[in-house]
Parts: sequence; C-alpha cells; structure tokens
Amino acid sequence: MTFLATKRLEWPARGTVALVLAALTVPGACLAGDVFGVPVAYPVGDAPWCVVITDLHGDLAPDLAVANNESDTIGVLRNLGDGTFGTQVAFDAADGPVGLAAGDLDGDGDVDLAVANWRSNNVSILRNNGYGAFPSQTTYSVGTGPWYLTLGDLDGDGDLDLAVTNYNSNNISVRLNNGDGTFAAQATYAVGASPYGIAAADLDGDGDVDLAVANFGSGTASVLLNNGDGTFAAQVSYATANGANSVAIADLDGDGDPDLAVANFLAGSVSVLLNNGDGTFAAAVSYAAGGYSFFVAIGDVNGDGDGDLAVVNYGAASVSVYRNHGDGVFAAQDLYATPQFPTCVALGDVDGDGDVDMAVTSAMSKNVSVYPNRTAGGPADLNCDGDVDFGDINPFVLRLSDPAAYAAAYPDCSDANGDINGDGVVSFGDINPFVQCIVSGGCP
Repeated sequence: MTFLATKRLEWPARGTVALVLAALTVPGACLAGDVFGVPVAYPVGDAPWCVVITDLHGDLAPDLAVANNESDTIGVLRNLGDGTFGTQVAFDAADGPVGLAAGDLDGDGDVDLAVANWRSNNVSILRNNGYGAFPSQTTYSVGTGPWYLTLGDLDGDGDLDLAVTNYNSNNISVRLNNGDGTFAAQATYAVGASPYGIAAADLDGDGDVDLAVANFGSGTASVLLNNGDGTFAAQVSYATANGANSVAIADLDGDGDPDLAVANFLAGSVSVLLNNGDGTFAAAVSYAAGGYSFFVAIGDVNGDGDGDLAVVNYGAASVSVYRNHGDGVFAAQDLYATPQFPTCVALGDVDGDGDVDMAVTSAMSKNVSVYPNRTAGGPADLNCDGDVDFGDINPFVLRLSDPAAYAAAYPDCSDANGDINGDGVVSFGDINPFVQCIVSGGCP
C-alpha cells in the first residue's frame, strides 16, 4: 500500500491528538453502531403491514409501496429523486392486504405488484400502467389466511410465478404465470404449522428456484426443492425457534450458497441456518433480538460486501441490525427506535448515494419511516469498517503521526485515507474536517 507524501511529525503527536479528539464533546455524533440516521415518517393508510422498495415509475429512483391492512389499499410513494418521497397515492387491493412483492409480471418492462389478502383469502395482482399507477386489480384464490408471498421463475420459462403461505391451511399455494401476468390454477404443498413467511432462491445449486417457509406454529423452516418444472418435492424441516415468522435468503458466509435467516416472533430472536452447499442446512444459530421479532431483511448495510440482518421487533418498537463478520457470524445487535408495533423492514438505496437505506412500516403509526444510511466509508473511515464513528479516532491519529505503522495495521485500507479535505496530503489540516465527519456520521 502506497501513501501520499506527508510531512513528518516530530512531536509525540499520537497521544496528544488522541486526547484532544477523545475529549471533544460532539452533539449528535455518530456513535459506534449508528449506521442509520434519524428517520423521516411519511403518512400512508391504516395499519401499514409491509413495504417494498422498487422503481415503479421507471425513472431509476426506487419508490415505496406499502400494504395498508385496514384501508384495503396499496400505497405508492414516489421517490422525488433525492431519497425523499411524495404523498401516498392509494390503489385498491382486496380485504386485508398484508404481504407484498414486486416484479415485472406481464413482461412489459414495468414493475407490477402482488399482494396477499389475509381476510379475503386471495392474491391481488396490480399491473403497472407504465406510469407507476395501478388502476385495477385481478384476484386469484389461494388457501385460507394468506400472509406473505414471493415471486420467482419457478418453472424456468422466463416469467415470474408466485408462491404464497396459507396460515390457516398449513400449506403454500403456487400459481404459475401464463406468460402475460395471468396465473394458472394453484397447486398446494404441505409445510409446517401456521406458515407465515416465504422466500425463493436456488438453494441446492441446480439452477432451479426453490422455496423456504417460516412456520409460526411449529417453530421450523421448511425447504421445498424444485423438481425443475415448478413442482416441488416434499418439505424438509429445520428447527429454528419458537414462532418462526419471516424468512430471508442470501449468501451470509461468503461461500456462494444461499443461507437462511428466520425471525422468531415468540422467541424474540433471529436464527441463521447456513447452507451445506447442497440445499441442506446446518443447525440454526440464534441471536437475541427485541420483543416479538416479526420480520427479517438482508442487505449490506455497512458497505463491506457481506449480508447483514435487519429485524423488526413488534413488541419492542425497534429494529435490530446485526453486522456480519463476513463468515455468517454476526455482531451483537444495534437497536433503532421505531413507532409502535413495527411490522416490516425493507432495505435499498433510496437516495442514490451507493449505500443501503431502511424503510419500516409500523401498524399503529399510519406511516412508513425511512432511515437514511450514514455509512460513508471514504477517507474518514480510517479503520475501514464501513462506518465513520469514534472507532476511527485512534486510526486517524496513527495515520497522521506514523503512516508506515498505519499501513501495517490496516493493509486493506485506501492509500488516500486520512486526506479528509482532499488537498492531496494528510496533515493537521484534516483534523477539523475529520471531526465534522464524526459529527455527521459520514462525509459529503
């Protein structure tokens, strides 16, 4: 690693500067673990239950879609291009919309919506008119008490099919896409007791999209491997914890295989099940969360290339964020306050700055809260953990006073780290800008 030329410091700078920086009282500073900033709340309908982040208007700015359970509507909030959102526009769903998924269902290049309607026992398909509006719905019957659904090309024909959990039927419904955004008759598959969450991915590496289901009543995750034609083998069940409520899929340990994360409502935890490489899974490892962990999402929240976890805690009015160490093992949770009874979390870059922001629905608040990501990295991230916080102070002092020692201690960091003011050298002139980066939790 090569560093920019820096004037040698001939005084015992390291301890002196460290004392000066550590003694600073910085109102509103970003403490270690504070990836997300103060949320902005946007009004939606009654009892918002689920949120997705996706570009509904085709302008490359991700919008929000929210299932309003008591209003029987889907709220669409257009991104104004800077990560702020316009007033909700509501479109009719059926009775009791809860689960929500987004994808191009009719092959016209626009993102459509699929909604699970708890009280009417059906799924609504809302096709995008090309302008981010959904003037009508088409409903398809499923089982009893549908909660969540997922989209994926289950039969390998190039279009998106749907699978939905039926909480009261103890099964899932699969409806294959006819190729035009209409769907064939359902096929049902037995899973565990009171299935709630569902996700789709190629779990066994054979090129087909498989399904994973969180079973609330049995405290298990069901894995259904695809036979290659959109039909599924009998479930294989894996113990999670009490009240398995939501499941998400991503490669958490960096070995190229998709792993499972399951939020456990009654246990107040999140379980991680690592893939053995063939679609079977190791025993669950659970991490304590808040009260009544309701929903889990996976995204790289701190920009280190690993999948981190975000879990909403329905009973604790919080989101637990777990940072991945890179091997599928997670650090202790960082907590973020939410309005009462949070129900869903979605992760995505809504402001176009390259990092992952967070959107949370809360049933009692009648709003969706957007949490901007304050992770900046760059020249002020002196320990290269993806955050700009008090943990960067000692590395900054080392970079300032002994570049060679810093290079040895942080071999993976950029050679421009420490040049906060961008003048091409690392010097005392970078101290005040560095402090300002600590204040804001990142640098412009």
